Parts: sequence; structure tokens; C-alpha cells
Amino acid sequence: MVVYAEYVFLENFIMNFIILSLTAKFGKHPTKKTKLLIASSISALYAFIIFFPSLHFLFSIIMKIACSMIIIVLAFTPYKFKDFFRLLGVFYLITLVFGGAGFAIFYFSSFNGIISNGIFYISNISIKNIFIACGVGYILINFCWGYFQKQFSREKIIMKIKIEIDGITTEVRGIVDTGNSLVDPISHYPVIIVEYDAIAPLLPSEVQRVFNCSGKPNFTQMALVLNGSNWITRFRMIPYNALGTENGMLLGFKPDQVYIQKETDVKNIKEIIVAIYDRKLSKAGEYRALLHPDLI
Repeated sequence: MVVYAEYVFLENFIMNFIILSLTAKFGKHPTKKTKLLIASSISALYAFIIFFPSLHFLFSIIMKIACSMIIIVLAFTPYKFKDFFRLLGVFYLITLVFGGAGFAIFYFSSFNGIISNGIFYISNISIKNIFIACGVGYILINFCWGYFQKQFSREKIIMKIKIEIDGITTEVRGIVDTGNSLVDPISHYPVIIVEYDAIAPLLPSEVQRVFNCSGKPNFTQMALVLNGSNWITRFRMIPYNALGTENGMLLGFKPDQVYIQKETDVKNIKEIIVAIYDRKLSKAGEYRALLHPDLI
């Protein structure tokens, strides 16, 4: 059987680009398309090792894991080990789903292929079959991801949240919101959303006046009000998109620390941002804060 190098590269490049793009989406780690293109190209070249017997040692399990780690670094440049291993886990999960979907599509269609050192080579694959496999894999991932998120959100465990600034604390009740994927665009810290009334005592009097007068703050006015105050270093603007709202902005601030208590377990978090919400989060008043899933 003849294996064409250009087909090997194209097949792997397309699949790798889609897998890395989905890793960015479900791993909640946006990245530049240029990085994805570079990482996809380099990872596609890995399959060419089959043509070089002297390099077959790179097919070992350790080398495959090392190569996948390098791909994650090239595609996302994560600065924290937590982000790195989360992205790596999501990458492996999506790869397994896509691999199974692709193999099933190719198995039930006419193709010629070989398996060498754990890598599957197909000689007569069509672009149509590649996109069908990608479509099936994408549907499966969305279904599974949505299912687990729904199962998790059903618990809706109420947690105690204590926010501290300059020795002053306030306590609110919150729940984990799987739909809350907000992060601070500067520090990339996860964001919790808290009702204004619940944290008003923590805010400077000038900030309270802006909220009390307008309800929804004018960010230019807020920046002017905080000019010269040590609060200017805590001040954040958090972009968000929601149903009926595009390119929205929330005022946020960096607290000294936040304590999250679930039953008897207390978690102390310093790398976090609090976003201020000027309306009610729960009509019944069961909770007044929405926690980022990564915090739990």
C-alpha cells in the first residue's frame, strides 16, 4: 500500500487543528489562531516518523506523552501547572472521542489503511470523511460535556462565601454556576459574580455613590472617581456576553482573599476577582453569588 506524505500531513493537520480548537473552548483558555496553526502543523509532522526507522523510538509511550505536552505548550502557553494539566486532560479526552468517531466512520466506509506503532494511516481518505468524523466527534463531545454539566448543576449546593478587603469581611451565600466562565482578561483569575447589596460595605463610599445614583455604573466615571485612590489597583473591567447582551462589561475588584466553605471544608483563595452585579441573582433570595466552576 502506498502512503502519500501530503495526505498524511493534511489528515493530521485538520484533525489536530479542530481538536486543539475544541480544547481551547472546553478548557476555557482562549488562544491565538496563529499558535493553533503552528502547533497543528508541528504535531502533523509527528506522523512522518513512520518514514524514518531510526526515529521509531519516538513512538514510545513516554515520547508520545512528551510530544503532547509540547503541543499544549505551543498552542496555549499556560503559565500555571493547574492550567497546563487541565488543558492536557481536555486534550486527551477530546482526542479519544475524535479517534473513536473517526475510526468508526472509516471502518464502515471503504478505505485502505495500516496501523504502525499505534498510529493509523489511511491512504484514500476524502475530505468529506474527515469532516463527517469531526462533526460526529463534535456532537459527542457537546452532548457528553452538556450532560455532565447538567448533572453537576443539579446539585446546586449552597456554599458560604466570605470576602475580605483590608480586614473588613462580608459573608454571602453562593452556588456553582457551570455557565460562569468569566475570567479577568489581565490576570486570567476566575471571577465570582456577587450582588451589589451584598458587598456594598466593602466598597469605598465614592463607589457606593455611583451605584446608588445610577444603578449601573459608568466605567469612565468610575475610573475618574477612583483616580488617586489605592482602589485603582483593585479596579477591574470584566467583559461578558449573555442572552440579550453582547460586549457587556461588569465592574470588578481584586479582594485580599475569599473563603469558600462547603460543609466542613474551607478553601482560601487569593487569585480571584469579584464582579459586581446590580440586580438580583435569585428571585427567592436563596443565593447572592455565582461561583466559577474552576474554584471548586
